[in-house]
Amino acid sequence: MSKNKFIKQISTCLFLLASLFAYSQQKITGIVKDNTGGIPEVTIQVKGTNIGTTSDFDGNYTITTKKADDILIFSYLGFKTQEIAVNGQSIINVTLIEDASQLDEIVVVGYGTRKKSHLTGAIAKIEGGALAAIQAARVDEALAGKLPGVLIQNQDGSPGAAPKIQIRAASSISGASNPLIVVDGFPISGGIETVNSNDIQSLEVLKDAASAAIYGSRGANGVILITTKKGKSGKAKFSYNTFVSVSSKYRDNILKSGQEWAAHSRSEIAAGNWDLSQIDPAFVEYRLSAYENSPGSISPEDWLFQNGTTTSHDFSVSGGSEDVSVFASVGYQNAEGVVITQGFERLNARLNVDAKLGDKFKAGISFNGFTSDRDILGHDMRDLLRATPVSPIYHTAESIAFVQGLDAQAQALGLAAFDNGYRGSGYEANSIYTLEPGMATQDWHYGRANNGIGGSGDAGAAAKLDNTERYEKTFFGNVSSYLEYQIIDGLNVKTVLGGDYRDTQYYEHRLLGFDSRARSSQTYMDQTDLKVTTVLSESTLNYSKIIGKHEIAAVAGVEFQQTSFNGTRLDGSNVPDNAILNYNLFNPADIQVTERDEKRVRESVFGRVNYAYDDKYLVSVSVRRDGDSRFGANQKYATFPALSLGWNVHKESFLTDNDVLSKLKLRFSTGSLGTTSFLGSYDALSLLDPSPTINGTGFLIPNNVANPDLTWQTNTETNYGIDFGFFNNRLTLGVDYYTSDIEDILINQSVSEVLGTSSLVLNSGDVRSSGLEFELSANIYRNDDFSWNMGANLSTVNTEITDLGGLEELPQTIFGQSGRGAVFRNYVGGGIGEMWGLETTGQVEMLYLEDGTRSPNNNSGESYVVDQNGDGIIDRTKSVEDGGDLVKIGQNTPDFYWGMTQNFSYKNFDMSMQFQGSHGAEVYNIDPLYYNSQWGGRLVDSFDANNDGIADHNGLHYEANRNQTDATIQDASYVALRNLTIGYTIDDNIANKIGLSSVRLYGAATNLLYLMADNYTSYNPEGVQTSGGDYLGPTTYGAQVGASPIVRSFTLGLNINF
Repeated sequence: MSKNKFIKQISTCLFLLASLFAYSQQKITGIVKDNTGGIPEVTIQVKGTNIGTTSDFDGNYTITTKKADDILIFSYLGFKTQEIAVNGQSIINVTLIEDASQLDEIVVVGYGTRKKSHLTGAIAKIEGGALAAIQAARVDEALAGKLPGVLIQNQDGSPGAAPKIQIRAASSISGASNPLIVVDGFPISGGIETVNSNDIQSLEVLKDAASAAIYGSRGANGVILITTKKGKSGKAKFSYNTFVSVSSKYRDNILKSGQEWAAHSRSEIAAGNWDLSQIDPAFVEYRLSAYENSPGSISPEDWLFQNGTTTSHDFSVSGGSEDVSVFASVGYQNAEGVVITQGFERLNARLNVDAKLGDKFKAGISFNGFTSDRDILGHDMRDLLRATPVSPIYHTAESIAFVQGLDAQAQALGLAAFDNGYRGSGYEANSIYTLEPGMATQDWHYGRANNGIGGSGDAGAAAKLDNTERYEKTFFGNVSSYLEYQIIDGLNVKTVLGGDYRDTQYYEHRLLGFDSRARSSQTYMDQTDLKVTTVLSESTLNYSKIIGKHEIAAVAGVEFQQTSFNGTRLDGSNVPDNAILNYNLFNPADIQVTERDEKRVRESVFGRVNYAYDDKYLVSVSVRRDGDSRFGANQKYATFPALSLGWNVHKESFLTDNDVLSKLKLRFSTGSLGTTSFLGSYDALSLLDPSPTINGTGFLIPNNVANPDLTWQTNTETNYGIDFGFFNNRLTLGVDYYTSDIEDILINQSVSEVLGTSSLVLNSGDVRSSGLEFELSANIYRNDDFSWNMGANLSTVNTEITDLGGLEELPQTIFGQSGRGAVFRNYVGGGIGEMWGLETTGQVEMLYLEDGTRSPNNNSGESYVVDQNGDGIIDRTKSVEDGGDLVKIGQNTPDFYWGMTQNFSYKNFDMSMQFQGSHGAEVYNIDPLYYNSQWGGRLVDSFDANNDGIADHNGLHYEANRNQTDATIQDASYVALRNLTIGYTIDDNIANKIGLSSVRLYGAATNLLYLMADNYTSYNPEGVQTSGGDYLGPTTYGAQVGASPIVRSFTLGLNINF
């Protein structure tokens, strides 16, 4: 055979083989639907291969087979699996049929799963897609308003700040309310912010004690169970999500500029509303003219606030074989806040690997981690915004000439020169005649002694902010692994081993230029480095069996957890005024070093049995025994039982044929949970207190008294629930009522200092709470082109202190800013963190203010107050019951809060709206005291000629607003359109032509509408101060001091799958 002939024959064979291969490949498209329309996320797989795909939002799919006789398998929870032969077809449309045996949704519970119809506790669930659709920096922000009994409060609107999450009533009067976070069965030491919302498959919240009791003491504040996405067998699938957003503070400026105040003043004077008879008219004109003509003057709001931006990128891949599945993701987010210097940058990654090792073994490993940098406003926003709006932020040649000319005018009027009695330091200039362009403006530059238009003697806003800095850097990593072995059918043993590591650095400094008098004693440079390491080992034995009408599931386990804290804190004072900031340049006497080396150990055994008979009668019993190293030697261990019952009434014969009522379920649960509350590692022990001495660190008087009987704070909760379903569950309603009794409350109780300490950690007191929760969902309409569904929830909570271990009341505390705040009371018969003060009947009129022009935005600063007992004396130190005049003026606990979601789709368009509201809470708003110069003592002489505290013109008592009055108690209620998203999914045929399986474009708006109460005057009614050495937790919760504003943002995003 010739060489050329051989080559021709080989070429012909290859061509025929290629043709045959090309012919055998078959691209198939179609739609999967039920009797109401397309079904998303249906799994379509080529039988006997790893080739597979899923349907899109409208039920459309595309798949390529290798052989003409391949068989496609269509499967979806709640429907019968169907197998359809290809037989050369290019279009295969499938209508799935409901399978009653599979209709039950599977819900994750502690250490396992359970059919939703078999749940007996109070558990709320949300799918991951509903979270990812809300483009928020954190998962907890996306949860706002979506779940009954879960209050998400945006205390701090700055990027990366953690909202408050509270599940039902507070479980402690001293500790935080943070719930336990369990990711893929592994309890992590970090918060919910450690998880990327795009990685979440589903999220469940265990609200009642019976559901959470299996987690023991860690579940006292409720439990959030997060299931992340897993790989699926078949061809690798990739997903890319990105968005960019712009944001601004929601509320417009609330303060008038100098020019605006001048116009307002002239109007009020002309109308006769202000009495300036005690003020020289020439001086009034001098001042108003200065307000109007000050060059470059800017409102502090216009300087401090800006437009923020956020960019986000997430990329994930999933796939695998029949034996191994992999999901991996990486994400990046960078946000610039609406307040200058605020920002947040985060990089996160996740890897989930699951494997079948033969017929008996399963194993898996998961990694999740992130690193973040958070830039925090270096100084109190309240103080920055109180700056007088009469100057530029930095001096210009024009502003310098203006203040020098203003000084000359003042002296011509017989007033003191601006340089006389100034509070300036000379840090940049000690005279207005040595000012240079670029220097930060100071109040005294404009006259601070009522001889110009300057305000206080504080440094200027720029001087304060430029000489401060705060940031927080965090690294978090979590690794968990499991090995599961099937002993026999229905009986498995599983071992989990894992740990997490959090490394946080918090830094802040204040330099010499911050202080108007350049006092080095006012400077500091502090740095805290803390590494928290947790190791957890868990072994469980699981049994599940269906025997006729009996369904049994049981779990028993042991658990060991160890948490280590290692860190240092450097507190530097008298910071050297150098260009380089380094602790090595400090005087050694100005540095205090504190080391932290602690270890906490918890060990537990637990068990639970779930039983269902004929899908009608349900029982769940659990018990857990926890031991914790933090308690006294005699009380380290405690046992926490739980019982829950359920009855699926709709499955009884007398309701099975009911066309209206498709579901009726009764639930009851009761259980006990222990908590460590705020306990430190060694609060049950007496340890010497390290303090600096002339000879180095000394160990002086113990900071606590040993208490071998210090024991668990216990919460016993009872829950009654009923679930309705109507019209084949197109409309569902769930109602829960609960009571919670907290006993042996852990508190820091004041004692006589003869013991060497001012307070002891004791078990002392009981609190009782109750609440109602409603949850409604409805599939209002659905056909091939259009669908509309909605969900709504409403929750109430009431709390009462019933015992304080023999005390009638905890020590009263004034909490706010510099002694300006409400009197916080916690007493038997009252609620937690009640705010008390003097009742006012109205503000003293501006007519009686001696000089309304004195400071922009000022008011009289005084209010008429009620003499509650009629004794002619206003006593703001005691309640009416104790002979004083204090009454309850507010509390930050809302009467009720609610949420509502609306979801629409029309062909390739989709739209969702998320509303949230809270009503009945109050804040003691410190801000107006500073913004409006409400210091008192500036009334005309005739208002109270004999200075007896009673207004001469009407005989009413009056008091400065800053002195524990209700003048700045404001309604913290709000109604918010938290999110509005409109999306468009490009037609699959177009997407497939460019090699993509789906493409979705969307636009979103956050806080597009945010309604605040009429009497609320700051930027964020949800903002509450939770920091500072005098903040004592829930007992002093309710003061607002310069909270970062509510932010409105607009987002454009893209989601690609291929």
